[in-house]
Amino acid sequence: MGIMSLGCVMENMWLMAHSLGIGCHVVSSLGAGSVQKQLRDLLNIPGHITIAFSLRLGYQASKIEYLRVRRDIDDYIHNNQYGKRGFY
Repeated sequence: MGIMSLGCVMENMWLMAHSLGIGCHVVSSLGAGSVQKQLRDLLNIPGHITIAFSLRLGYQASKIEYLRVRRDIDDYIHNNQYGKRGFY
């Protein structure tokens, strides 16, 4: 449940930032190995606290348009088991 709770916290922060016109970027690499140790040392974070992710928040300098590529719904449908497509 801990990971799910963290996901909910992140999503709520992201949605609130977006509603305020603030850009949000999730940085998950800060919780990995040597990067986490360096971040702990830099920010004086105690060893008993786990860094799961961090968020970069800020106002965007310009509007960014993203190319959205939509996959066909059949790419996501599996019947009763993964890899079994269609009714055969």
